[in-house]
Amino acid sequence: MTKQFFTVKYKQEGLRLFEVIATELGISKKKAQAALDAKQVLVNGRRIWMKNHAVKEDDRIEILSEERAPTIPKRIPILWQDSEYMIANKPAFLLTNASDASVEAMLQKQEKNKGICAVHRLDKETSGCVIFAKNTEAKNAMIPMFKGRNIMKIYRAVTIGQFPRKWNEIRTDIEGYMSTTRVKTLCSNKHASYLELRIETGRTHQIRRHLADKRHPVMGDKKYAGTGNELSLAQPRQALHAYRLIFPHPKTKETIRTTAPLPGDFKKCLAQLKLR
Repeated sequence: MTKQFFTVKYKQEGLRLFEVIATELGISKKKAQAALDAKQVLVNGRRIWMKNHAVKEDDRIEILSEERAPTIPKRIPILWQDSEYMIANKPAFLLTNASDASVEAMLQKQEKNKGICAVHRLDKETSGCVIFAKNTEAKNAMIPMFKGRNIMKIYRAVTIGQFPRKWNEIRTDIEGYMSTTRVKTLCSNKHASYLELRIETGRTHQIRRHLADKRHPVMGDKKYAGTGNELSLAQPRQALHAYRLIFPHPKTKETIRTTAPLPGDFKKCLAQLKLR
């Protein structure tokens, strides 16, 4: 992650942030807005992404950028499949579905099956196990299992700070529903922690929100991690990986167990932070 910065001048006070960025960096307003949309802009150490944010004299503006664009694979790795379902290893920086460039769309072309559809989703920056049905009937058979909590979802994450080993469960209200995340500390030091997490509910951003509530947000998280940690700002994405899925097959009742190997950028993050 590289960083450019400048200080707002007196004559620029009151102007909109994206306009000042465009002027100072000599780029188009469209590119300046794209940096805001990607949450790569900090004002006095705080991430700002509102288009109409007005700047003040002496504001310090920082613009983060990737040293190189993320590599998008030509094929999506398939971890397991049968005639009804497949489990794919979703790369980071791809949407799960609802886009022509999503994992779902790529699998449809790769497997020559337009009926492939995602049963659940991961955040764009999160990598790992995702279940896809090969037809609508199979998807409909799987959905009640998520509602009934029959699917064990295990994640790996790198978080800011030394996570207390005595905390093995986080239980809080999210959007009016009690939500539970079980935590196992795999390794930690004063700078960061490597955790394994099992979610018993599936609320939006549950792991990220729970860890942020405990003041140990996911490293690299642009929404919940805050902006005061240089190690976090240096990460190209949130260090969260859907590591393992365990569930009974909706039709055969066979127990399916699938593990997605840690991707290279996640292992690099662990090595940089001296975690294993």
